[in-house]
Amino acid sequence: MIDKADKKNMPFSGTIYVKSFEQITEISFYTADHPRLLSWIAAACTMSDAFIVGAHISSMRDGYALDTFRLRRAFNADEDENIRACRVIETVRQLLNGSRRIPPNLGQDSRLNRRLKPFKLPPDIQISNAFSKKFTVIEVSGLDRAGLLYGLTRELADLNLTIGSAHIGTYGEKAVDVFYVTDLTGAKVENPARQKRIRDRLIGVLEPDTDAQKAG
Repeated sequence: MIDKADKKNMPFSGTIYVKSFEQITEISFYTADHPRLLSWIAAACTMSDAFIVGAHISSMRDGYALDTFRLRRAFNADEDENIRACRVIETVRQLLNGSRRIPPNLGQDSRLNRRLKPFKLPPDIQISNAFSKKFTVIEVSGLDRAGLLYGLTRELADLNLTIGSAHIGTYGEKAVDVFYVTDLTGAKVENPARQKRIRDRLIGVLEPDTDAQKAG
């Protein structure tokens, strides 16, 4: 475990659990919640060449967040997996305290993106208020790529949406991410025009060459 404090003396901890049998390394973060926390963690993973295969994000009532990310194993030795996981944790800490910034071309030249370039998957965005009493549920699916989760969560933050919880999954070349969100007042997103804007912005992330992103 790594325990650090940011420049505002807020608690920050990262816990590493290497699951050799599952070929997964799991990292859990506990820190003060922030609208962009999820996107910063996702960016830190991409910056550390760590491929996210699953995640569970929870915002707690005390103003803190407990976020767990499952990373695809990249090394044969557990020690090397621990070193990479420590690098992810340290990068998150640096992003939180402002001593490091996210590169504008995050993940563009990654091996994953080169490998998935020949694949095509139609993007799909489903927005519903029927599945939760408190949250609007946004399900996003499309072709996976390095930096995708960062791009999606950055757009949600830019749209002034608060992510209460999220479930992140990958199935081969397909990413399926589910976000439970509210607006800044804690209310569901009911307005059809705003729902359309959310859908268009997220489509722009899934298909960055489309007009949807340019319009956002």
